[in-house]
Amino acid sequence: MGNTDADRLKDYLTLITRKHGGIEPIRNMLEERTKAGGDSGLESMPGDTDETRLAKSGLEAIELGRDPSEGELYGLEAIILPDLRPAIDIVDNTFTVTHPLWRRLSDDAAIRTRIEGIIPSIGRIELPGNNKYPYGGTGFVVGDGLLMTNRHVAEIFSKGLGDRRLAFIDGARAAIDFKREQGRPTGPMLDVVRVVMIHPYWDMAILAVNGLPATAKPLKLSLSDARDLTGHDIFAIGYPAFDPRNPSDVQNDVMAGRYGVKRLQPGELQGGITTSSFGKMVPAATHDCSTLGGNSGSAILDLDSGEVMGLHFGGLYQKQNYAVPAYELSRDSRVIAAGVQFAGPPSGGANDWGDWWQRADGAELVANGVDPTISGTGDTASGATANAASSITIKQEREVGRIVLPLRITISVDLDDQKAVVVASESVSADDAGMTESARAPFRDTDFSTRKGYDAHFLNDPSQEALLAPVEVAMPQAADASVLARTLTGSDTLHYENFSIKMHAQRRLALITASNVTKAPELKRPEPGRDYTRRGLSGLGESDQELWFTDPRLDEALQIPDVFFTRDRKAFDKGHIVRRDDVAWGATYDQLRRANGDTYHVTNCSPQVAGFNRAASGHENWGDLENCVLAEAANERLCVFAGPVLDPSDEVFTGVGDGRTVLRAKIPSRYWKVITSRVADGIAAYGFMLEQDLADVDFEFAVPAEFVPAMYPIADIERLAGVRFDEQVRKADQYETVRGTEVGLHAGTRRKKMAAGGPAQPARTQK
Repeated sequence: MGNTDADRLKDYLTLITRKHGGIEPIRNMLEERTKAGGDSGLESMPGDTDETRLAKSGLEAIELGRDPSEGELYGLEAIILPDLRPAIDIVDNTFTVTHPLWRRLSDDAAIRTRIEGIIPSIGRIELPGNNKYPYGGTGFVVGDGLLMTNRHVAEIFSKGLGDRRLAFIDGARAAIDFKREQGRPTGPMLDVVRVVMIHPYWDMAILAVNGLPATAKPLKLSLSDARDLTGHDIFAIGYPAFDPRNPSDVQNDVMAGRYGVKRLQPGELQGGITTSSFGKMVPAATHDCSTLGGNSGSAILDLDSGEVMGLHFGGLYQKQNYAVPAYELSRDSRVIAAGVQFAGPPSGGANDWGDWWQRADGAELVANGVDPTISGTGDTASGATANAASSITIKQEREVGRIVLPLRITISVDLDDQKAVVVASESVSADDAGMTESARAPFRDTDFSTRKGYDAHFLNDPSQEALLAPVEVAMPQAADASVLARTLTGSDTLHYENFSIKMHAQRRLALITASNVTKAPELKRPEPGRDYTRRGLSGLGESDQELWFTDPRLDEALQIPDVFFTRDRKAFDKGHIVRRDDVAWGATYDQLRRANGDTYHVTNCSPQVAGFNRAASGHENWGDLENCVLAEAANERLCVFAGPVLDPSDEVFTGVGDGRTVLRAKIPSRYWKVITSRVADGIAAYGFMLEQDLADVDFEFAVPAEFVPAMYPIADIERLAGVRFDEQVRKADQYETVRGTEVGLHAGTRRKKMAAGGPAQPARTQK
């Protein structure tokens, strides 16, 4: 451990011991425990062990202002933290506390009775049939047939945002088990029958269940603001899981090596903080209970009243944990209308997230094929009040004439020296080409003078200038600049609207793409009443086939033509490396439409297995990864870098086109992506690979459509892809951090890293 670990632990110990008079009482407690352990010989007491002695000297080091050694740090974590912030087994709806600082939870009859009355109302969110997660998190009863949990838990099995038209992901289920205690049989699972709400601002969701037992009474949400009650005693009840974000040895000490069972976790409120959540900064409450991954969705409860002070949703190891303040939920009329119960009459008045509700309502309409920016008449959902965003008109459009110019293209590869693909073309008749669909080029702006390309300062949202210091994220470079294709003016970079590309000359594919991505609705639909559908932006009809075009700024011999992708019997997609939906944004409709058209240049195309970019909701879609990163971000802006791994050993695909045309090209089997986001303390970068197993594939025909996602260290992506990232991006790599593991858990990705001098290996994790 380095000085950063020592400073973090010192700060944390100072935080959680201040109520007890600082470190001196903790040292006295340790002395008493040592004597008791030595005299009694009880196995449960550490006695005068090496760990105990290291913990003592670690405390002395902190008092003297010296950095504890690595051994002393371990002793502090192993001996002190489990006593200060324990995780106590709940068995048969009761518990026993032996930790000196928290004995009153057992000894005070009123407190014990209060906690035991709450325990039956808290359960484990189960995911029947889900092979990626053992369970989702924690949930608790908040109303008649209503459970509350985190948004990021509900999004494992459901889709949508807001309180209308929410649905389960195809094939997904959820349930709750109010038992799951150590050494006891599981309880009956009650199915979640409906998703009532996925809050658009807070990390909160409400679920409906039938048949709640009489003992599972609704917990009342407090009207007091947890952020104003620093030092107040609280407790969480949940199902902490082994969490790869945190040191395994410390977790095993606190949890006694048992995970996924019901625990009582006491602690204190620690004030408020502004932290990132789902693309925004939110004013969260903080606490210091020993919560882990499975605690997502746990109630943070007042020890004196039993009221819910907050909804736990995340945290940073040995620093602080975050909670949605119950007080804030009492200000939301939709939460009240859903049936959530409060300790008194909730205000339901003005709040700070009305715009987010309006956005969620609009997003629901778009998801159901309704454009909220087009005025007219439409239906409203679930009896909700109609508003301007819920109406449409149907526009008549005339058929446009079209001309198809078929060509026969012959592509050959010199496999001996791996030179660039050679292309020859000749005119063929429409009959010979066997055209059954019309191929049309989408709308594009051929005046490139306005293209500024990727913006390194894009993560600086103007609305957050007072909150966040400016950052810069430079575009990656090629490790070997000599492999890059040069434009007709000598540049190694092609600039488009909202993105830029560096091409590999020999492979005639993009080596690096850099994109500015946003989900902000004012940039995704800047002009009300305009047509933002595929037809409107591209000018293509329902049955039209996209005809991609070469970039006139680059020699055509350095670009793979559209015909390669239309004559291979559709084994491959013309895969957007830069996703169309990512960069189709702008301050004006013209800018947005220009960006949309730019993505259809063949420079942005890489042969991808059919279906690679088409997943509607699966975890193997690049867009899903970006959404998971946004869940941890401070705003709705991302800088996204991506490309194929151009490995010399890539297999050669031989496609048989109509008219007996033979097409050959090397097909990348892996694609990389690095997503950078704005966070409260700077930037965060996440590296991913989508890997395809091409073993035993007959390349004369087609290839399988399954890519396997994995999170990789950015340094490994540099080695594999032949690219170099800016030093700031390397330093911001989240592979080994809390944020990175959280994103990986949400996305359902594996964690892998390259062995020294060898192939990639699965990252070591504990079960």
